[in-house]
Order: sequence, then C-alpha cells, then structure tokens
Amino acid sequence: MQRDTLQFISDLANNNNREWFAENKSRYESARNDVSALTRDMIQRIGEFDPEVRYLDPKECMFRIYRDVRFSLDKSPYKRHFGTYIAKNGGHRSLYSGYYIHIEPGNCMLSGGIWCPDSAGVKRLRSVIDTEYEELRTIMAKPDFKHYFGTNLVSIDPPLKRIPRGYPEDHPAAEWLKLKQILVSWHFDDEMLFDESFEDKLVDGCKAMMEFSHWCNDAYFG
Repeated sequence: MQRDTLQFISDLANNNNREWFAENKSRYESARNDVSALTRDMIQRIGEFDPEVRYLDPKECMFRIYRDVRFSLDKSPYKRHFGTYIAKNGGHRSLYSGYYIHIEPGNCMLSGGIWCPDSAGVKRLRSVIDTEYEELRTIMAKPDFKHYFGTNLVSIDPPLKRIPRGYPEDHPAAEWLKLKQILVSWHFDDEMLFDESFEDKLVDGCKAMMEFSHWCNDAYFG
C-alpha cells in the first residue's frame, strides 16, 4: 500500500470537516483507489480457497468514507478509517461472516465473525455453541488460527455478566455464551501495510480464519 493512504487517514482525523476534505479530494481519491486495488487483489486471492467470495466486485465490499450523523452526537462528517468487507451475498452489506480489513493508524486489523445479530440470531448462535462448542474449540485450537487470532472470541458490546437463562452456570463454554457477537480479530502494526509481503500475510490470515467463518455462517443461518 501507499504510505500516503495511511497519512491521509491520519490527516483527515485531525481535519474532519468538509472544507479540508474538499481541498484534499485528490488525496482521498488516490487513497481510495489504493484500498480498492487491495480489495480487488484480496477477492481474487481469497477466492482461490474460498470460492463463495470469488465473484464480488470491490465496490460491493468497500465501505463509504462518509458517516451517517443523523443519530450520532459526533457530527464529524467522515470516518477515520478505510474498511472493506469481503463476504458472500453483498460484500459490506452482507450479514454473513467474511473477511473484514480495517485500515486506521494505530488500529489496523483483520476481523471476521457475526457482527450485529438480532435477538433471535443471538439465541440461534448460543443454541449452537451450547451443543457444538467442542467443534468450535477444535477450530480455534489449530496452530494457524491461534497464531493470528489467539484462543478467545471477542465482542463489540460488553458480554453479559451472568450466563443467559437456560444454561448451567458451569457450562464449559460459559464465557462464549455471554457474548452478543462472535468475532475474532488480528491487529497488526501499521508498518506491515508497506511490507512487500503484506498481501501474502493478509491472505494467510484469511485462510486461517476461513473454517471459523464458515462455522459461524452454518451456526447463524443453518
């Protein structure tokens, strides 16, 4: 990737207003094209081992830089990152688990899982975790997965303080049952973006996550 892509995001975070953005529109277009090229390459390379995403268009996968501020106290008009989501059935609009690439100074990551399930979806996920947690644990114990994502699921929202009603307190997957999302993330240093082997490392991370991602989709959608 180009260094100015990350520098543009950093500068935008410090000048998050329409006047500055208009003056730097050419820098935005260059940065967006850079992320689009990465997205195109990743779709092609991930598609070699996960054909479900092979036919996506980069435009389907990239999130807009513009924020929806209608219901937010933060009225800054632009996001402070680039994000692209390579997932079947709609790219960034998909409800399926896929491969989310987040580019933000000091917070670059590769993530996957079920992001924002509704209440019925949370119940379905918990039901499958209840009966198939050993399969999930086996997937997460594989060396390549552990290398990138560790051994713990993460959640955007704070987990429940107590295990959900209907499950025993001593359930072997109690901590997972408390989660409201099922996610994994690999955070990497900004400098890795500019390494010649960056895409290779990113592909390896996606490959390590694929089985987990498919497990999530089977659990959530049946």
